[in-house]
Amino acid sequence: MVALGRRRLPILAATALNAVMIASPHGAAMASRSPDSRIDTLANSKRELTPADAVATVRIMQNQVLPGDSVPDSLTSPDGHRYVVRLSHGDVARNGVWVDLLTGSLDSLAAAAHPVLCAHLLTTGLGSPRNNTGADFDPQPSNVLRWLNNQEVAFLWSDRKQIRQVVSVDLVTCRIKYLTSHPTHVLSFGVGADSALIFNAKAPRAASPSKRLWAEGFTVSDTSDGWSILQGDLDGVTGFDVHYNNEWLLQSTSGATRRVDVNGRRMDPTNPAYREIDIDPSGRFALTDVGLPSTPVEWRRYSDTGLQTSLDRNSGNPNRVPLAYAVLDLLDGSSRKLWNAPLGFRTLVAWGPRKYTALLAPTFLPLEDGGSAGRAGSAAAVVDVATGRFKTLPVDLTSRTVLSAAWISATAVQIGSTDLNGADGQTERFELSSDRWISAPADRIPVSQRVPAPAIRIETRQTLNNPPKVFAVDSTTGKSVEVADLNPRLLDRFKLGRVERVSGTLSNGLHWLGQLIYPADYVPGQKYPLVIQSLYGKPWAKEEYSLDGSWGDSGMGLGPSTFAAYPGQLLATHNIAALELEVLHPGQGAQQATDIQSAFETLAEQFSSSGFVDRDKVALAGFSRNGYWVEFTLSHSKFPFAAAVAADNYDPSYIQSALSNWRSDDARMNGAPAFGTGLQDWLARAPGFNAENIHTPLFMVGQSYGLPFIMSKWETYSRLRYLHRPVEMYLMPGADQHPSHTPQNPRQIMAIQERVIDWLTFWLTGREDPAPKKRLQYARWHALRALQPLPQP
Repeated sequence: MVALGRRRLPILAATALNAVMIASPHGAAMASRSPDSRIDTLANSKRELTPADAVATVRIMQNQVLPGDSVPDSLTSPDGHRYVVRLSHGDVARNGVWVDLLTGSLDSLAAAAHPVLCAHLLTTGLGSPRNNTGADFDPQPSNVLRWLNNQEVAFLWSDRKQIRQVVSVDLVTCRIKYLTSHPTHVLSFGVGADSALIFNAKAPRAASPSKRLWAEGFTVSDTSDGWSILQGDLDGVTGFDVHYNNEWLLQSTSGATRRVDVNGRRMDPTNPAYREIDIDPSGRFALTDVGLPSTPVEWRRYSDTGLQTSLDRNSGNPNRVPLAYAVLDLLDGSSRKLWNAPLGFRTLVAWGPRKYTALLAPTFLPLEDGGSAGRAGSAAAVVDVATGRFKTLPVDLTSRTVLSAAWISATAVQIGSTDLNGADGQTERFELSSDRWISAPADRIPVSQRVPAPAIRIETRQTLNNPPKVFAVDSTTGKSVEVADLNPRLLDRFKLGRVERVSGTLSNGLHWLGQLIYPADYVPGQKYPLVIQSLYGKPWAKEEYSLDGSWGDSGMGLGPSTFAAYPGQLLATHNIAALELEVLHPGQGAQQATDIQSAFETLAEQFSSSGFVDRDKVALAGFSRNGYWVEFTLSHSKFPFAAAVAADNYDPSYIQSALSNWRSDDARMNGAPAFGTGLQDWLARAPGFNAENIHTPLFMVGQSYGLPFIMSKWETYSRLRYLHRPVEMYLMPGADQHPSHTPQNPRQIMAIQERVIDWLTFWLTGREDPAPKKRLQYARWHALRALQPLPQP
């Protein structure tokens, strides 16, 4: 870690290029080459974007908990006089990631326009062995920034041992200080009364007895799973449980630390990766999610199907417990449940001007007085965290996605939401009248009671085709000045494709959304290859510039990519179109993969019939669970997909399920448990049992594990290899010692991206990278291309 001290940041202005607008095949305008000779020269001098170029681009680290969800803005100090912006970019030469803190005054627009580089921090971006939140999380938006006072901020950063600690930066003196020195990773934290620090940390694990057991002989524990055994753990503590076990600690200003028992448990076995801690403005109470010792029987009366599916999935497993809100008292270290209700899905928490009062939306409520919306998890309520007493708002957020929840006065709130398709945006306001909440237009709230907006605010401006810039804005006059142009020459230097949003409805009634990246040298009337990149369904958020094509991930579209297997613009630069696809609300269980398959096939046909895409050159790419959808589609579809990528993916086939002790989720995906007559459903649905139907060249990528990943995919891989089908399995560098589901280390990201791009361009366009080091790679692939399937019995 290096601090450069207080330095002026050179701000470069991008060159504006005028362009003629023409119609795209899908009705949106796109830029063609300008007749201006100077601009033609610039266009001709542009080069292809490489993975190294993409890793080095600069992104803003925004506060985010779950992907697509942002916590309240933290750019401005509590008194409104100072701002801070965290920027992140990869450093290929050092094989690390820099995070820069820019800070400046908000006393005037002129002052805000001259930021200072106050901290310049380098992380390896490498995951930690046997852990899910190592240094790879340092530059991610899940690393929430908090203000300690009006000039100090704190966030998580790895120390010299690559253990994540709480770090503070004084934005006036630029002094950097570690606030914790914990022996295990700190996962999340908050700062309360008198600077007391509450933090959640990885629970230490006792030394493994595996070596002794091998020497003495042993009986395999009935609580073991195949994943753990493959990693050499024979003590019956499963691998995922080792990852999840965490504990709560309270650290006083003197540095003394004590554990906090939550819900009667010293240790919480739930996944802490995206845990948020909301602390009330007084610093007394923290509101957070924790696991319960067991599922309350009455929770079966809640009407939300997603909740009931989750309870079914976790039933019978003592280490997969349900989540609920807990209130932690930062003064005495005590804790209790907020109320007897499940944790809400994507709930926003907004603290109000009144002491200990918070707005939650959407949320489940206690059954006895939460109403139908409370039973469905679609209620909004204002709760006194000190007592747990609450009042509901007259709104039902069923089939709505809440985008914002805020207080506009001591007795008034507003909630912004859209429908599930990302349309029909609306803002609803409510006020407290005669001890109950009622709907209220904005003009009914007296100006004197409204929460004042900061005189100068910091905002990011970007579009689908214009990279982000940071501006300071006068809230009264609307005037603004540019603070930082993060990637000033990106559009001038590289061949990039224009992006537009597309959407439609499938024959089964499901709505789909997409962001289409055109080939960099797009010519109307010409047919192009297309790669469909699948992500989890979520509505469109505001327009964001993204190299990989995704949206709603709070600034993750630039810099070291979270979705390394999704090349996006890295394909467009080679004149291949890329479509980021979201299918909103596909069916549950076995129906889910079928719905995604339908979307893949429908869009492949529609884009081909439009004349934009060559039907023989359509490929699929899927990361995480999306990789399962890709493999399911390949094993069940008649469409001739030309190539495919499945990266670090869940797979409810027989071997992976056996290694996981027969996950209940696998039974849901295949329609029944894999025993007796239920095995017939697996034979019909599981990709591993249907490998003979896969003719598409398939590239498998491992990131989260070493040997366990290989064995988990061995069923499909070995069957395809036996059947002489084109398949390759690749593990990124360090997947055994530094695994990461979402790698941030440049070497790891570039290794994945280079091979994915090489694979897709080889099968779609015949392109081969002439680099000498890749001769053996292409020799293997030419051999795969020459394979002929074995005759079927």
